[in-house]
Amino acid sequence: MSFGNQGARVWRKTGEKEMPKCLKSSVKYPQSVMVWGAMSAAGVGPLCFIKGRVNAASYQEILEHFMLPSAEKLYGDEDFVFQHDLAPAHSAKTTGKWFTDHGITVLNWPANSPDLIGI
Repeated sequence: MSFGNQGARVWRKTGEKEMPKCLKSSVKYPQSVMVWGAMSAAGVGPLCFIKGRVNAASYQEILEHFMLPSAEKLYGDEDFVFQHDLAPAHSAKTTGKWFTDHGITVLNWPANSPDLIGI
């Protein structure tokens, strides 16, 4: 049992301090995966696994190749409102122009609001 932020207690015999069986490795920066996905009352779209960082250009490629086909499948010719947060790639002027050029309404997302994703 441990209290506070002391970590786990370890019992070992004298001389076992550096033995591999008594050591546990740790990962300072664990692996992570970035994924883009779409969900709506009409259904879900495919996941896009993203390698590297997302900038406005790469985000627009994701929208082009994943969001547009998903919207077509889920909504056909019906109107829908797209929602994303204020990440730099999402709020870039070129991304706003992309949505305007494609005739897609984007939900206004107030700055410093609590996350509404998934609600």
